[in-house]
Amino acid sequence: MFYAETTSQKFLTRAKTRPRALRPALVASLVVLAALATFAQQSDKLDAPRARAAEKSAAQLYEEAAGYRRRKYQELEREGFHFTEKIEAQVGEELRALAARNAAQLGARSGLNATDKFHLGLLQDLAGQPDQAIATLRAVAGDRSLTGEQASTARFVVATALARHGSPAEAETEGAEFLGETSKAQARRFQLETAIARGYRKSGERERAVTHGRAAFDAAKLIYANSRDLDAASRDEMFYRSGQFLAELLHELNRTGEAIAALQELRRLSVSFPSADLYRRASLILGRIVPAVGYMTKRDDPLFGAGARPAPEIEVKDWIDQKPTTLAAERGRVVLLDFWATWCVPCHAALPAMSDWQRRFKDRGLTIIAFTQYRDEIVDGRPVRTKREHDALRNFRRANRLPFGVAAAESLATAARYNVTSIPAAVLIDRRGVVRYLNVGSNDEDLKELEQMIVKLLDEPAEGGD
Repeated sequence: MFYAETTSQKFLTRAKTRPRALRPALVASLVVLAALATFAQQSDKLDAPRARAAEKSAAQLYEEAAGYRRRKYQELEREGFHFTEKIEAQVGEELRALAARNAAQLGARSGLNATDKFHLGLLQDLAGQPDQAIATLRAVAGDRSLTGEQASTARFVVATALARHGSPAEAETEGAEFLGETSKAQARRFQLETAIARGYRKSGERERAVTHGRAAFDAAKLIYANSRDLDAASRDEMFYRSGQFLAELLHELNRTGEAIAALQELRRLSVSFPSADLYRRASLILGRIVPAVGYMTKRDDPLFGAGARPAPEIEVKDWIDQKPTTLAAERGRVVLLDFWATWCVPCHAALPAMSDWQRRFKDRGLTIIAFTQYRDEIVDGRPVRTKREHDALRNFRRANRLPFGVAAAESLATAARYNVTSIPAAVLIDRRGVVRYLNVGSNDEDLKELEQMIVKLLDEPAEGGD
């Protein structure tokens, strides 16, 4: 599969205006800390009366360390830095060093109460001091002066620390209340199941790792189903982490069919969101096992049933050689929404096939929307769309004799709704307005499968048909 991943950021926006530039690492860390996010603020209110001017409270010391990664990434983004593994590692080291200093400062104080020790244990966990964290939090977990939420958090951190540091069986016992949770604590269940699965894999107990890996993937689905404010990047990172782990583990056990099925489910979920980025990442893993083709969605799949959500609407600034339209207006037709750019060489490879499909299938109900984004020029520090860009798109279309028009956007809104992070990316929407297929690439196999799906969806009846 060939796509313009290295240049895809140009399609979206520049580093200084691209809030997702550092998102992968930020998501990974915030997911791990999500269950703890409110405790520092809540406990800070309890500690505030005795906080001295020259000395931070236990809750403040913890909050300073727990929020370090977020603050650092925001600072780096303002300065225009892109995410790299080196930056992630550096920020992680700085966070652990800060947590260790704050833990040492807090631990040196006399007269610590249970709430202080609770925050000390959290700091020790952040500092990468699992033995100290486990001992500290175990000692206070049953203290009645802690709130119920704090006591629960203490047990959760103990369980995850045990799982991460070589005692997954003990973590199962310590975290039984979270592993059995089916509603409100799904975030904790996901984190703990993931940690235990990785612990068993590390210790060579792969069958037990599979059990917990599947449970983590199931927890991810419940989190997504029950959450109204889960952003696309966090959602995709959660599903990718759990799906990748499960598939790789099954492949290690020579259970290839199950590994493929797990990745196909991940791809099917990415179509239902929709997320072109998650589809791309899952396809890359699948391609290491078998050719990532032959994936045909079924209309009777529960994900695409009567309750399926309509495809996100598109936002277009200029329609070039095409009458303005919307996805809602195209209901009853099959829509191929193709994300591309004139500078993207792999995108050009798909244009002859798309021209052929337009001629062959237009009268059968196919609408092709070639969706691109103005690159803009920088004038006085601000991006400015110029008439030259508009004319260049029109000239490109005419020079290549494209029988379909071009939609040009000037914002990231549509790309974000489909989580397009690399191009070319094709989104195929059925007659009901539901996304049924994604494709990121333009080699012969990609295009052949895309054509098969176009024909399949054209053969399906419109909504209300038999």
